[in-house]
Amino acid sequence: MSETHVLVHGAWHGGWCWAAVQNQLSLRGDRSFAVDLPGHGQDQTDRAKVTYDSYVNSVVTFIEERDLRNVVLSGHSLGGLTVAGVTARIPKRVRRAVFVSAIVPLDAERLIDPDNPRTRPMVEAALARIDKCVPVEAMGADFYAGLMNDVPAEMRRWIDAALCPEPTGPMMAPIPMKAFQESGVPTAYLVCENDATPVPNAPGWHPHFSSRLKNPALKFIRCGHEVMFTQPAACAQALYELARV
Repeated sequence: MSETHVLVHGAWHGGWCWAAVQNQLSLRGDRSFAVDLPGHGQDQTDRAKVTYDSYVNSVVTFIEERDLRNVVLSGHSLGGLTVAGVTARIPKRVRRAVFVSAIVPLDAERLIDPDNPRTRPMVEAALARIDKCVPVEAMGADFYAGLMNDVPAEMRRWIDAALCPEPTGPMMAPIPMKAFQESGVPTAYLVCENDATPVPNAPGWHPHFSSRLKNPALKFIRCGHEVMFTQPAACAQALYELARV
């Protein structure tokens, strides 16, 4: 039986990043949709005006306009914030919420706190830009090295050319998590075992973020953060299996 996947990208990316995973899901008989969040990919929203709510609203609208049901909703990295918000809004349409090496915030937590002295210079630099965005380069060499730790050089150059600046609005918004946690929607966490992207105040993404979910199904892939590029078949197989748990 065919299942339906909606794939949400993370910071700096767009729906384009899921292309190889979508191909692999199609080969397995499932259909998938990869959304462009506002200001990313083909979406031309003014990035200076992008908010967390606009991220959530865009995916809710995408699902409702197509009357998609029993959706396996997957978010990569920063996309975890959007997955939580969408699931809280339309829980009856979501079969499972999957966090693909993704952030699971605490209730009212902000990804970037503008009052934190450590992040304040980056925030001030971003807000001084016309687009109010954080380019990936502003995250620092260690962050980028961790993000791309197992990406081949030629592929890295291709990804670099496609990345866009990330709006500050969603990253500085306090994320409401109570309704998501109370939604009753089953969850899962796809662990990228070699993900070296720095996580503040934690040794890694798992179990730091995965432990914030209620009894999540776990899948493990030996790869770095950019699993959609380096292990698309394994990623698709994990999502295929999670749709059937």
